[in-house]
Amino acid sequence: MKTELIIPNLDNDGSDNAALIERNISAMCAAFGGATVYQANGYWINESGTLFRDPVSVIVSAATEKDGALSVLREAAREILNATDQEAVFIAVGDQAEIIE
Repeated sequence: MKTELIIPNLDNDGSDNAALIERNISAMCAAFGGATVYQANGYWINESGTLFRDPVSVIVSAATEKDGALSVLREAAREILNATDQEAVFIAVGDQAEIIE
């Protein structure tokens, strides 16, 4: 089943997340045997109603076991939150998507 982890290319303070993205690519390759990365734009609206656009890296892989894959991605999301100023991280495994805050 398809797995996805989305990481903004820049942190909220403008710092580059390239090293963090590379670490997560390596982690997903180790966990799932490989990964594909593509660039996209993520959009979100803050409490004031302002629309924001963030260039993001989407890391996609394939897993054979859903619970294990969710565990891997939840751990990655928590590490991303600890390393950045992000408020939330999007993960998905198969048809189950989660926002980790």
